[in-house]
Amino acid sequence: MQIIFSSNNAKKLQEVQSILSGFNVKSYRAFLDTIDIVENGVTFEENAHLKAHSIYKLLEGIEGDYCVLADDSGICVDALNAMPGIYSARFASIQEGAQEILQGCFAIPQKECSDTLNNLKLLACLEELGITQSSASFVCVIAMHARVKGVLQQRTFRGECEGKVFKAPLNPQAFGYDPLFIPKGYTLSMDHIQEKNSISHRFLALQQCKDFLESLGTANIP
Repeated sequence: MQIIFSSNNAKKLQEVQSILSGFNVKSYRAFLDTIDIVENGVTFEENAHLKAHSIYKLLEGIEGDYCVLADDSGICVDALNAMPGIYSARFASIQEGAQEILQGCFAIPQKECSDTLNNLKLLACLEELGITQSSASFVCVIAMHARVKGVLQQRTFRGECEGKVFKAPLNPQAFGYDPLFIPKGYTLSMDHIQEKNSISHRFLALQQCKDFLESLGTANIP
């Protein structure tokens, strides 16, 4: 079965292809022009389904079975009342500071920002709160819209990786908030952990998805 990932983020696509080894995973850009999907859900689950549904509908004309996977993920920091959460990719667009964020008094961010700017925003919030670290968790929700033997299958898979964020130097080669996150049971930040793709929130969600696809007999996984 063709697996179509509804993202054009090269680093995220590489992670998905690595975790779903054995499946033929391509970006939706192999089939469609770039499209803008308004992520106006209030949970990871809602946003993931919005993306999966949008791509699935646009691909209904292709032949055979196919599976659209959409990822919505982010980091939830306890000291910030689980922010930035669903706004993780847009966190630096929030002009308000940590105190306003804690009170929920901020404008909903619209513009995606670079990993570096988002990391700097999180560090600035920690500094404003007078702390150097906080418990936190990475969350990933994978929404699946698949056509299997002509029948639509919809599922949601959620993975969480617990740990903490801390004040640390940034790594411009790293992905997302990895340089500021240490998983539970580790002493290194996520960007320095070789087995990242076997412990991450994305791995945990995709492993559930992989198990489900195998149960349908849609692929022969070595």
